[in-house]
Amino acid sequence: MSVLLAALIAAGAPLSAAADPVKSYPAATRLSSSIAAKVGALSPSARALAQTAPAPDSSDTAESGRSFFRTPTGVAALVLMIAGAGYVAYSIPKDNEKVHSPIR
Repeated sequence: MSVLLAALIAAGAPLSAAADPVKSYPAATRLSSSIAAKVGALSPSARALAQTAPAPDSSDTAESGRSFFRTPTGVAALVLMIAGAGYVAYSIPKDNEKVHSPIR
């Protein structure tokens, strides 16, 4: 019985949503189109048309030509990756020992 009720509710939800259209949608469309028309009619300022070179980032100064793995952060990342792989290689034989559980 509850499955039938759930199916009726699920089938009736799209019908009830379609029967009640939203009244504010056309007003929102008119508002956005009027704002777009106003913005389109504006002329750009002289500052907007001036093209200047962007300021260089502080990270682009000394390390721009170096590889990531030659930086201190890259060396630390390599050391941690090698240490993690070594730990996994060391612990795999210990994990494959017989399980001494009372259930098994």
